[in-house]
Amino acid sequence: MKTILNKLTALKNDERGASAIEYAVMAAILVVVIAFAISLLGAKDDTTKGMGKSFNDIATKMNP
Repeated sequence: MKTILNKLTALKNDERGASAIEYAVMAAILVVVIAFAISLLGAKDDTTKGMGKSFNDIATKMNP
């Protein structure tokens, strides 16, 4: 009985699972940030949104 109690206590105090969850949350946030950055860049040929629109607007203002 003492052995089972010691194992349960050790399992309760083990924080390796919490670290794995924290790393998973950080990875998920990183994926969201990368996806947002890629969508912000937009397609190369599409100049109606994203960074393509911004560059097109700048070029239009520089060369009226």
